[in-house]
Amino acid sequence: MFDFHIHLARLPQKKQLTQLLLDRNYDFIAIACEPWEWKEILLLKKVFSSGLKPFKAAYGIHPMIAQQATDDMFAKLRAIIKEDKRAMVGEAGIDKRYPGYEDGTQDRVFLEQAKLALEFQRDLQIHCVGDYMRVLKLLTKAGFPQDEPWLYSAPRPIFHRFGGDVAFLKRALPYGALFSLHADSFRKKSTAATIPLIPQERVFFETDADESFWQGKTGRNNAADNVTTDPGTPEYIRGRLKSGMTSSEESGMTSSEESGMTNSVESGMTSSEESGMTNCAESGATSSAESVILTLAEGKDPVQFTPEECASELESRLESVRAAYAKCRE
Repeated sequence: MFDFHIHLARLPQKKQLTQLLLDRNYDFIAIACEPWEWKEILLLKKVFSSGLKPFKAAYGIHPMIAQQATDDMFAKLRAIIKEDKRAMVGEAGIDKRYPGYEDGTQDRVFLEQAKLALEFQRDLQIHCVGDYMRVLKLLTKAGFPQDEPWLYSAPRPIFHRFGGDVAFLKRALPYGALFSLHADSFRKKSTAATIPLIPQERVFFETDADESFWQGKTGRNNAADNVTTDPGTPEYIRGRLKSGMTSSEESGMTSSEESGMTNSVESGMTSSEESGMTNCAESGATSSAESVILTLAEGKDPVQFTPEECASELESRLESVRAAYAKCRE
């Protein structure tokens, strides 16, 4: 299995869980979207990366902290990307719900990271809420060409937790874009209708798992009804403020080792066919009766569940997204 976007540093018992995921051949890209998270992922990478199984990671500045970005923060990010020869850049992006969207701060922070991806020839993990076309304009401004020059190699824009429509897809394909699907991707009618049109070699799956992993199992359709805790949501921000943690927390960096990247062939993709929203809504991504809620504040160490249970739930969630994708191709 290949989880294209997971926040390992935000999960409980992260060292034990990471070892377990690697033992289970659960491949992943560990996302770090603010300085404290960079530090945690670098530490995990130092422990678990090897020549046979490189630890894959991405480091960036999430739009939720765009107004807190400093020259020092960018310098540290650049040093990490330069040191880790195969690291992605991100999660970077645009989010209309947060400060810095209207005044252009988010644009500037995104552009800096897009240019970093171009400079070091790295893929760019993109977070977008509410303004996908704006992201494409910023990619053009940064210098990303629109003639698919690097479909099979970095740098490529990766639209994480994809939520765009057909019009956006047509505009994004010439950039060599990749699309990472989450259970949420199948909820919006326009996105669900778009997913089968994405070329199969550009499709990946993700859990976007973050914060602590276990609030309790329920018998209802959580995949469709849960409040998400994507680091860009108000629920997540409120949780962090409640826990007394500031998102601009700085920390020292450790040296990193090379990480690897697998392609869409290893992710087990199959061909796409056109499909409507009905089939997508009936798919496995929204029908797991025992999915869990990711809502516990960062830093809390839950003891009521085990790394084994976390790993099993991650596998279940990722498989449900794969099943949803397969259903949409029928």
